[in-house]
Amino acid sequence: MATSFALDRPDGPAASSPAADGSVDGRPVSVPTASGSAVDGPAVDGQPVGAQPVGSAAQRWILRAVAICDEPCQVWFVERMTDRSGPALHDDVEALIAGGALVDSPGGLRPGSAQLRAAVRREVPPSLLAALHTRAARVLAEQGHPAAAAGHLLRVLDAAGPVDVPLVSRLVADPAVDPSTAADLLLAVRAGRDAGLAPQLRRDWALAAVDHLMLAGRIEPALAILGDEIAADRAGAGYRALLLGRLGAWYATGRPSLALGYLDRALAQPELAADQRSWLLTTLAAVAGRLGHPDLESLLAAADRAQADAPAPAGELRMALARAGAALAGGDLPAARRLLGRVDPSVPAARAQGAVLRVERIACQLACGEFEEAGTALRFAEADLGTLGAATQPMLTALDCRLRIAAGELPEAATRAELALHRWPAGQLADEVHAELLAVRVEVAFRRGCPETARELLAGVQPPAEWPDGVAWVRLAGAAAFDPEPDRHAGFLRAAVDELARSVRPVLLVPQQAPALVRAVLALDDADRAHQLAERLVGVAQRVDSSLWWGIAQHAAGVVERDPALLGGAVASLRTTSARPVLADALHDLAGAPGTGPAVARRAAEEAAALFGRLGAVGDQERAVRCAAALAPGRRNRGGRAGGGFAALTAAETRVAELLVGGATKQQAAASLFVSFHTVDAQLRAVYAKLGVRNRLDLARLWATREDRPGSRGARGVPVRR
Repeated sequence: MATSFALDRPDGPAASSPAADGSVDGRPVSVPTASGSAVDGPAVDGQPVGAQPVGSAAQRWILRAVAICDEPCQVWFVERMTDRSGPALHDDVEALIAGGALVDSPGGLRPGSAQLRAAVRREVPPSLLAALHTRAARVLAEQGHPAAAAGHLLRVLDAAGPVDVPLVSRLVADPAVDPSTAADLLLAVRAGRDAGLAPQLRRDWALAAVDHLMLAGRIEPALAILGDEIAADRAGAGYRALLLGRLGAWYATGRPSLALGYLDRALAQPELAADQRSWLLTTLAAVAGRLGHPDLESLLAAADRAQADAPAPAGELRMALARAGAALAGGDLPAARRLLGRVDPSVPAARAQGAVLRVERIACQLACGEFEEAGTALRFAEADLGTLGAATQPMLTALDCRLRIAAGELPEAATRAELALHRWPAGQLADEVHAELLAVRVEVAFRRGCPETARELLAGVQPPAEWPDGVAWVRLAGAAAFDPEPDRHAGFLRAAVDELARSVRPVLLVPQQAPALVRAVLALDDADRAHQLAERLVGVAQRVDSSLWWGIAQHAAGVVERDPALLGGAVASLRTTSARPVLADALHDLAGAPGTGPAVARRAAEEAAALFGRLGAVGDQERAVRCAAALAPGRRNRGGRAGGGFAALTAAETRVAELLVGGATKQQAAASLFVSFHTVDAQLRAVYAKLGVRNRLDLARLWATREDRPGSRGARGVPVRR
């Protein structure tokens, strides 16, 4: 049923219902026929198409009440629209059904045909049609059908006449009215010609329209309103501050530096009212909490004082998000969940923050390893998109991809991320969501043995390196850490680890990336950053106290210390979780650790290979298979290193290794040996597997220990790339 605001009901029977004798104001009326023509009235396409007339004006009003609705309507609606009930009305309805003017169905009454519906609507004068939609809006709103009421009111709001302010305010705040429709209602009022609307109300509704447009994902019209209002500068510093604050809120997950800049400008406006200052400070605290802001404690204290001076339900929710953000920055997941659980996301005044709250709660479930619960919450949230707003959908999609990665559904995660990036190009996504979806594709490409695809995806973006804009890209750096040649991304990886020293929030949703980042910075000969990150992960484990995070912490520490006991403990902890990829990674690292016993290493490599295969990580599986083969009895090297040792290398592999250790690139080695680049790449991977190393730096160190190494440094004498 169409929706609209119910305005004041027109006075007199002509505006609402017919007289008992079938006349209106004592005058006879033309009556539509059942086929859409009318007695003494217009026909469809100039020709009458049926002979069954509507028998009275009372029946005509029934037909009009049904025809203005896009969906079938119930008898109670007809009763309210005509101010009639009982047998007399029911007899008229039955007569209209019998004559074909109405059709009854399980869903309700509807006109006999689309042509009849159109003819009835054309026959009603425009002013009377507007009055009918207005009355329908009021009836539906009173009976608890706000979405249908909003649809009716949308048809008349931009026309001349008074606006029912209480009804508009009620409908746009009702969760049953989707954000896009609520925005359309406010835009229609904004474009209407009701001169009686107070200037302050117009400003309040302009801000509300911006909020709903952003929640609906309609960013361009929202920014256009903000630009127009800021340029017009109609109402002084306080209103200008709220407009700037909206810009800051929008850029929070896109360009945090802009968000903080706009909010600082807003707070610098003179003579702010208490409620305006409260809104701005609580919004700033919520943004700062996500970023690990260096002055977060003082910002929280100022926001607390402002909220106490001018309390509002939305302010309470923003403060919960701010404090939860601070807890997540320190890795305190239990505290964040408690804070998020104390507030109600369904508060109408906090609709936008309610959507963010739902997303944050699901993210916390995922970070705690509660994959089944997070999946259920995601399905419920996706079913509530009409309430949450279309802008929430990309965030939910990114969470779903992360859930699939964590649980080991790698191909499904990559496919969904690729579809999402095609559906929402980079310009339509916040940086945080774009980086998240891209990170899924990059990580899966590396795991599936497609490094060139992953590197091409990485080459297509230029992430900012400095705080706060760099925070959104940490997970993409975590995906880049799976590159067998991490030196390609050295600056990006180091910047990501530095961001994690400020806030571990970015890595909480991607536990498998933490050990990968440790491995990558170790390969860059950056032991300090590796130890720093490992210590941060131990702090997370102490706060969360779960098998998942103790396993992650032990894994990272085992990689840093090259300690098989720590890696074995990580495997034992991770076996009790559903985090399959990180378990497979830990098994693979255990197999390659220098002090791992031969039998244990072989079993770990074989199990890792089988697990990678089930996950669809064929590239990881291939490496684990080679490792297991090299660890078979009789294939270990003189020094006891897992992988086969120098003696296992073929002559071609030895020549490739010597060239690359000497500083040649793979392209240069291919040219020197008169083979293809792909041949050199395959031989280098075989060298890594047989020697139990992961990158060229480790290869160079190990190669220097060869007893039979040649005297030269390589064919070209180029320094080793770092």
